[in-house]
Amino acid sequence: MDNGGSDKTPPCPLCGGGEARAFAEGEGRAYLHCPGCRLIFVPEKYWPSPDEEKARYDQHQNAPGDAGYVAFLEKIAAPLAERLPPGARGLDYGCGPAPVLCGLLAERGFETRPYDPFYFPGAPGPAGPPGPPEGPYDFIVSTETFEHFRRPREEMERLRGLLRPGGLLGVMTWLWTDENFVENWHYRRDFTHLCFYRRETFEWIAGAMGLEIPWSDGERALILRRL
Repeated sequence: MDNGGSDKTPPCPLCGGGEARAFAEGEGRAYLHCPGCRLIFVPEKYWPSPDEEKARYDQHQNAPGDAGYVAFLEKIAAPLAERLPPGARGLDYGCGPAPVLCGLLAERGFETRPYDPFYFPGAPGPAGPPGPPEGPYDFIVSTETFEHFRRPREEMERLRGLLRPGGLLGVMTWLWTDENFVENWHYRRDFTHLCFYRRETFEWIAGAMGLEIPWSDGERALILRRL
């Protein structure tokens, strides 16, 4: 693997471990694996520019009238809603250009605000650039967003900080396995996908950040609770 003239690999962007090793190559980039938290990540030299990233997102055709997309979102909307108290207030973190999930949860009586750094960036804060509306929230839902994180540790700390104690975080991201992480896997072919998680990765996140995992479908959707 080309390390830019150095045998050193960057530390894991999630757990900070310095033992990440080359795991695979393909799609014009390299993939590193952290044995500590089991995250697979793409080194920064292969990251797309913000303009390239947004251009890819602009190609998505996700709309409220798309029955297939709505059924897909229900994979997290339904189990999350079952665990929320009446009137819970939440945030759709990384909602994309069409916050369909906000509508699905609002129909169930859960006010859900949209946030996306490209499409719904929020208002500038007193100490910096725009960001998600201030919490705390009873729940946060983040669908097909975790794989785009460049700095997953920072993102997880932000998400935890936006949740009230006992609050729920619903996540959808395809979990990698030894069987599916192959060169023709569509999930890794997307050049905006920079992080890939296993069940063990989310178990590490839960243990390190004061969370627990009360539910998962074992493949793509899971719910974490702030302790």
